[in-house]
Amino acid sequence: MVMREVTTRGAEAGRSAGKPPHFGREAAEAMSLQAERDELAAEVAALRRQLLDMQKSAGLGELLGTTTHEFNNALTTILNYAKMGLRHKDEPTRDKALNRILSASTKAAKITASVLGMARSRSTRLEPVGIEAVIEDALVLLEREMMKYRVQVEREFAEVPRIQGNPGQIQQVLLNLMVNARQAMDGGGRLILRLAAAPNGQGVDLTVRDTGCGMTPEVMRRMFEPNFSTKAGPDETGKGGSGLGLAACLEIIEGHRGRVRVESTPGKGTAITIRFPLG
Repeated sequence: MVMREVTTRGAEAGRSAGKPPHFGREAAEAMSLQAERDELAAEVAALRRQLLDMQKSAGLGELLGTTTHEFNNALTTILNYAKMGLRHKDEPTRDKALNRILSASTKAAKITASVLGMARSRSTRLEPVGIEAVIEDALVLLEREMMKYRVQVEREFAEVPRIQGNPGQIQQVLLNLMVNARQAMDGGGRLILRLAAAPNGQGVDLTVRDTGCGMTPEVMRRMFEPNFSTKAGPDETGKGGSGLGLAACLEIIEGHRGRVRVESTPGKGTAITIRFPLG
């Protein structure tokens, strides 16, 4: 934690020299300047909130595109196997069709649950959250995208306690980190998702690691700044490039009283670890 120490030596020197306080024009000008500073600070804070709200809305828009595609795939599977079951009267074919319909319907239900979870992200209400379930819900929405870009997803989940959090907001952070990781692996690679108890036993560590291009120290220093991005714009899936994603993620993490650690090596990959407190 960075601490700022405000010195008062100038004021003490004035008092020790016996200089009387000024309440005339200079004091009035100082008060006016301070009022202007306060007004500007409030405007900057309001603009920052608007920027982060825009990013959240953009994130929901990206999610809608991904969800529509995934849901359409599930519906196509259901329709095709329903037609096959009606067309073929033998029991083995009908059993196969019904099993495929059940599997696709189950996935469609998971997609719906994930979208409802994201829709709750605007709420600030905290509740007991199992992070493993939130990860699986997020992966449902990105499963086909990871396969398309030849990204192998690996899970390293230790048994961890629930945390107090907002599942929709945590899912938004996860989706952002996983899409960034996928974009960092142009030729495919490995996405490792790790859950572990914090060493002090007072929290849960969630790590998103990729084997992609990595980041330079300069990019790492600026990665959480609003409007900073190393991308020219959204990719062919319509994701990324706004420069607002990680800034909103950091706000959500801080709202959960969490901390972030970033490790990255150019050419070898990046690991982002979020530590959530238990209570």
